[in-house]
Amino acid sequence: AIPSPAPSPTQSLTKITLEKFYAPILLYHHIADRKIQNSYYVSPKIFDEQMRWLKENGYHIISLDDLYEASLGKKGLPEKPAVISFDDGVTDQFTNGLPILKKYGYTATFFIKLNNVGRGKGGLTWGQMKELLAADMTIGSHSVNHDNMALMDLKTLDYELRESKYILEANLGIKIKYFSFPGGAYTQTTVKEVKLAGYLAAVTTKHKVYQEIKKPDDIFILPRVHIDDEMPTFIDWVQGKNLK
Repeated sequence: AIPSPAPSPTQSLTKITLEKFYAPILLYHHIADRKIQNSYYVSPKIFDEQMRWLKENGYHIISLDDLYEASLGKKGLPEKPAVISFDDGVTDQFTNGLPILKKYGYTATFFIKLNNVGRGKGGLTWGQMKELLAADMTIGSHSVNHDNMALMDLKTLDYELRESKYILEANLGIKIKYFSFPGGAYTQTTVKEVKLAGYLAAVTTKHKVYQEIKKPDDIFILPRVHIDDEMPTFIDWVQGKNLK
């Protein structure tokens, strides 16, 4: 049987033995005000409301490490687990998003686009990334140039995967274990190369709240829910309702 979006207490902290289990990975880009908000811009006010809703409704925010180990059956998951993730590595994630994450005691994974690092006001600096790590956040790779990986030749693909991993590890002094496909684009070849490059898992933009680990490579195509700047869809989507 597949657990419902609201697992019973008896299912808490038990090992995952199913091929399909409820553990939404939430995807954000900018946490900032914009005159016309869109799916890439969630205002700090709405982001705070969304984080508060998770807390008030019994969700437990876990790390990608937690999800990875649970998917292998190595550890259990709490009741109503969810992962928070950010793509691109932009400054407003740090200035506007991090204080709210800290307010609720949440952890999150930040996938960094390397050609954006320290660029003007747009990209996170190495210092900011180190502060994220000090705040118990996770850093992952989002490639060097954010190009479509489904269209790349092997040489370019290898560069985007390995160079981004190497630069992040060299500058931050940590192991980079997780990868986010730019635009969610991937093929069987890209999945194979991500694994060969030394990543443990990778995330896509497939709009689903259930994780399906039916074969080993499924850990490299984890779905995420792309969050909008409003509460009604957030509440529905986190619970797996009316997903578009």
